[in-house]
Amino acid sequence: PHGYAPITGTVGLWGHTTRRTKFCLCVDDFGIKFFNKADADHLLQSIGKNYTYTTDWKGENYCGLTFKWDYNAGYVDVSMPGYVPKTLERLQHKPPKSPQYSPHAHVPIVYATKNTRQYATSPDTSPLLTPKGTKYIQSVTGSLLYYGRAIDSTILPAINEIASEQASPTQKTYAKAQQLMDYVHTYPNAYIRYYASDMVLHIDSDAAYLVAPKARSRVAGYFHLSNHPSKTSTPKLNGAVHVECKTLRHVVSSAAEAETAGVYHNAQMALPIRIVLTALSHPQPPTPVKTDNSTANGFIHDNIHQKRSKSWDMRYYWLRDRMTQLQFTFFWDKGSNNEADYFTKHFPASYHRIKRSRYVQDK
Repeated sequence: PHGYAPITGTVGLWGHTTRRTKFCLCVDDFGIKFFNKADADHLLQSIGKNYTYTTDWKGENYCGLTFKWDYNAGYVDVSMPGYVPKTLERLQHKPPKSPQYSPHAHVPIVYATKNTRQYATSPDTSPLLTPKGTKYIQSVTGSLLYYGRAIDSTILPAINEIASEQASPTQKTYAKAQQLMDYVHTYPNAYIRYYASDMVLHIDSDAAYLVAPKARSRVAGYFHLSNHPSKTSTPKLNGAVHVECKTLRHVVSSAAEAETAGVYHNAQMALPIRIVLTALSHPQPPTPVKTDNSTANGFIHDNIHQKRSKSWDMRYYWLRDRMTQLQFTFFWDKGSNNEADYFTKHFPASYHRIKRSRYVQDK
């Protein structure tokens, strides 16, 4: 009745029919973008007619997140102070005797043999946990999933693996959960730093073939906001607004198909983000999507003759259509420049210590 309504194509984003006010509604938390005091007061008066509310004019807290703004330096730090210690205390986790620098166990690659890939491990035959133990594993994944999605994305591959086993967890699953909690205990005060930019969405897409049980593959995407793409320079890497890390539901027949499936999945995840950014007055050029697989890139650009790839799912042709509609632009770059690669495989602790500061900071 006061002119506010959900914005089509988004979840939780609202706008006004005549005013420039936009707000993100998550349960009873409002994150409000306004352009003058009169617009903000109009929204508060509209809410106040039916509800009691509190205000935070500095914008320091939202949905359990804490924001520290530095407008002079042009960045904001987002964190969840105290969340990790409280969670570990509730889960009755015993602190490790020594720091744990890896969120999951590492499966080494034997380069002297033909097996130079990181394949899934042998089936887990360890004893099943009791119903109480099963509930405990589910509590671990449920408690750390939001923290991983919001702040510490480095734990997402471990959560992905544990969550796939939480219906019938075993002693090995319990050991994985303990290692994950040891890891977050080692890094309890993480935060993400976002720098001011042109608010243009960029995506790095990657996949790991046959790394999950039952011949499944894992895909990942690193979504960040940076400057407009340029032919002469690479946009600066920014804190991730979203990191996708999931196991493909269907079985793919090759690494190239897994990579193409990853690009397809990440492009679909990008559509609502593009709509949100446009609604917030940040019009988007074709979203650059990076892949490190030349066959997947060739398939999308229709530069390869299809023989063995004829069995690929027809859904992947959607990528060509959206590229024609100028919603995306797809390009190849080497794997060492692909930020999503970190979230598809299980690396050793030494690698985690090198790469962690690229994705998350520690106080």
